[in-house]
Amino acid sequence: MKTFEQIILLLVSGQGILLSLGLLSAVFKKKYSTFYLGLITAVITIEVLNIWGMRVEYHSSTNSFPFWVFGSYLIIPAALWLFLKENTQPTFQSSTKHFLLFLPAIVEIIVELFLFFSNRVSHTNLELQTNQLWYSYTEIIPVITMVLVLILFGKELRSLNLRLRRIQAIKSNFNQVSKLLVIFVFFSILTTFWLLQTVWELQVFQFIEIILLLFIFVLGYIGLFQPSFFNIPKVLKTEIIKEQFSQFNDQSELARLKFLFEVEQVYLQQKLSLSEVAFTLNLPQRYVSGLINSYHGTNFSSYVNSFRVQEALKRINDPNEKNKTLLGIALESGFSSKSSFNQIFKTTTGKNPSDFLNV
Repeated sequence: MKTFEQIILLLVSGQGILLSLGLLSAVFKKKYSTFYLGLITAVITIEVLNIWGMRVEYHSSTNSFPFWVFGSYLIIPAALWLFLKENTQPTFQSSTKHFLLFLPAIVEIIVELFLFFSNRVSHTNLELQTNQLWYSYTEIIPVITMVLVLILFGKELRSLNLRLRRIQAIKSNFNQVSKLLVIFVFFSILTTFWLLQTVWELQVFQFIEIILLLFIFVLGYIGLFQPSFFNIPKVLKTEIIKEQFSQFNDQSELARLKFLFEVEQVYLQQKLSLSEVAFTLNLPQRYVSGLINSYHGTNFSSYVNSFRVQEALKRINDPNEKNKTLLGIALESGFSSKSSFNQIFKTTTGKNPSDFLNV
C-alpha cells in the first residue's frame, strides 16, 4: 500500500509539472491570469512531490536536488490576489511593480538554496526551520496573508454578484460568480487546514494532501484547456467601465480610438505606450485600458500588435515592397526588433513571417 501511494504521488507530480509549465508559458502571450494560476499549481505540485520525497527519504540522499526549496508558500497569496484582480477588475493590468509581490518568496528561495549547498560543501546540518523568526516568515506569514486575501476575495465576489444582478441582460453569465466561488471555496478549505496544521499544530496533513491532489487534477486542467473559463463576461466589463468613468461616452471614445489606429496609424510608432495613447486622446490611462479590454477583449499590447501584424502582412503581400527585407518591413510596421516581430507574428497568425513570402 505504501509503494502504491508513492507511485500515485509521483505520477500526480509528473502531471502537475507538465501542467504547470503549460500554464506558466501563458506569460509569453500576456495571459497573466493563467500565469498566476500556473504559479499556484507549480507550488502545489512541488508540495506533492515533496510529500513523495519524504516518503522515500529522497531529501537525505547524497545526490538529492533541493526542488522543495522552490515551493515557497509566500507565492500562493500573492498569485491568488493577482489572479483575483485579473478576473474581477477590467481596468486592472499586471505590470512589473506587481511582480514585486513575489520578492519575499524569491528571498526565501535564495536563502534556502544557499544554506542547502553550504551544508553540502561544509558537511554541516544547519536548519533554518528551527529559527522562530524564519519559521514565522516562511510558514506563519503566508497563511495569515492567505486569510487576508480570502477576505478580499469574498468582498470582490459579493461586489461582482451585485453587479451581475443589476444587469438583467446576462442571466446566462451568472455562473461567473460560481466559477470564482469554486476557487474561493477551495482555498478557504485549504487555508483552514493550513491554519490548523501551522498555527495550532494539529495533524491534518492527510486532508491537505487530498486537497492538493484535487487542485492539480481539477482547477489546473481547467486553467490549461479553458483559459477563458474565469474571464469576466464582456457585458459586465463594459458595465463596470461605464460605472467607473460615467463622464465619458464609450462609443464616442471608441470611435476616436479607432480613428487614431486605423486612420492615423499610431501603431507605426515603435515602443508605443498606453500613456502616450491616453495623452493623445486626453483620456485617463485606466479608461483607455478598460475600453480596449472590455470592448475588444484584449490588453493594450496585444491590441497594438494586432494592427502591426496586419500592416506587416499587407507590406509582405505588396509587390512594391518585394525589395525590402523582413526586418525592414517589421521596423516600418512598428515592431522594435526582428525577434519580437517573429514571436508576435507567429503567435497571431500561427505561421512564421517567412512562410508568407513563399505563398
